[in-house]
Amino acid sequence: MRLEEQYIAPASKLMDDYINGKSKILQYFSYEPSAEEFSKRFEAIQQHKVDRAGLGGILREYMEPNGISEKAESHLSDFENGAPVVVTGQQAGLLTGPLYTVHKAISVIVLAKQATEQLKTKVVPVFWIAGEDHDLAEISHLYREVNGRLDKLNFPHAEYGKNSASSAKLNKVKVHSYLEEYFRSLPETEHSKALHQLVFSLLEQAESFTEFFSALLNYFFKEEGLLYVDAANPALRKYESPYFVQMIENSEEIAEAVLASEQSLVEDGYSAVIEAESQAANLFITVNSERILLQRDGQNFIGNEGAVSFTVEELLEIAKSSPERLSNNVVTRPLMQEMVFPVLAFVGGPGEIAYWAALKGAFKVMGMELPIVMPRLGMTLINRQVQTLLEKYKLTFSEVFTELKVAELRNTLMESIREKEAESLVEEVQRQLETQYEEIKESFAAISGGLVPLVEKNLQFHLKQLQFLKHKMEDEVVLQNSTQFNHYGLIEMELRPDANFQERVFSPFPYMNAYGLDLVRDMMKLDFKYDKNHKIIYL
Repeated sequence: MRLEEQYIAPASKLMDDYINGKSKILQYFSYEPSAEEFSKRFEAIQQHKVDRAGLGGILREYMEPNGISEKAESHLSDFENGAPVVVTGQQAGLLTGPLYTVHKAISVIVLAKQATEQLKTKVVPVFWIAGEDHDLAEISHLYREVNGRLDKLNFPHAEYGKNSASSAKLNKVKVHSYLEEYFRSLPETEHSKALHQLVFSLLEQAESFTEFFSALLNYFFKEEGLLYVDAANPALRKYESPYFVQMIENSEEIAEAVLASEQSLVEDGYSAVIEAESQAANLFITVNSERILLQRDGQNFIGNEGAVSFTVEELLEIAKSSPERLSNNVVTRPLMQEMVFPVLAFVGGPGEIAYWAALKGAFKVMGMELPIVMPRLGMTLINRQVQTLLEKYKLTFSEVFTELKVAELRNTLMESIREKEAESLVEEVQRQLETQYEEIKESFAAISGGLVPLVEKNLQFHLKQLQFLKHKMEDEVVLQNSTQFNHYGLIEMELRPDANFQERVFSPFPYMNAYGLDLVRDMMKLDFKYDKNHKIIYL
């Protein structure tokens, strides 16, 4: 395994400005995305009130079913004794979801180690699993390669309704069948059997999407001592009860602050990704197993267009007595995260950081400031087959991803193998037909104007047949050079699937199938530098 680094400009203006320190966007954050801010932020969170023993107990109890490693136990002890945290989070995707989930976890571990060394005090990594989310369509799919094309394999999730990832009980038979189909699409390697056994043994022990996700997260990172907790965990919800009370009491001011920030962002040339509304309560409530988004309506909180309604007093009572019924949205989740943990830094992807850009005012309403918001490390894995092809065609990752050299090579090859003489002959026949049919149309029109459409239709039939012949000829030429075209397709499929970063499409499992079950552990041995460069990992 070998590591290279290259700067790849972000797709969004906001992220490009943020990682390059443009003042126009930095004004929306409390700190710059830099390790140089650690000391300042560390001082700021010294007064953060947290029941470390109680919260440590919640983490320990949640992690216990998967087994707590010696390193994780050490981190739990560090936290209980005063250590701040570096935190990230993600929804509970099948097989961890896209690779960037693993990259987020690697990022918080790397950053926590760097902060520990720099501050000369323990800093621990925490993964916040967004098990409260009920958009199961977003987590119930996997991408695979089928006959040289990208295929989205959807898991049938309709039976779970609007249950969250943590409350939806897995239909083991259907999940088993779905994953079997996915594994059949992977090539058979020396690692396939062990990988299959690992996944299905963890599935057998899980009752929900979140439990399955946390078991895999623990498998990958137990030796690094990554701490993790489900946002929907009832014990954590009980701990959060007073924080829900504060959010309800300040919901109007929070909504107004976010709306004002988004309007300002738009004026500065950025997008309003939250699309804030002045009446938003920014909280969900569960009613009859359905997770419902609340809005303010005068002195009441309503959902489902008024089908459910609560007075302020009723909602406050729920927050105090049944906090497990409440959950956060994209606005209040960062606030809750900050209230629960003494956060030195938050690690997020481009989409999350775009959300956080609108939250500085909301944090101020709650008497807090944003933590250091660090972009996660971006990574691309290059297996040995693709390495061989890159060497064969003298290509670099940057040339494939940024300069689109593969498309140029494909076009050059196509131009060189075209049967230009045959194409010219077909085109000449087409021109002659069109000329002759113009004469036929004039003759027929003289007889009856009603015959003109028939002539035009007949011409189109013949032209279509000529195009059919031309395409068949092109297909045959491509077929005769299929090996090279397939090579180009494979390079793009692996490094630029669907014109996107690999880490946003594929799960870790195709790469584990090729490399082995120690893929993530071996990645952790690499000398990652926490900077804005993209990490290219040759397996």
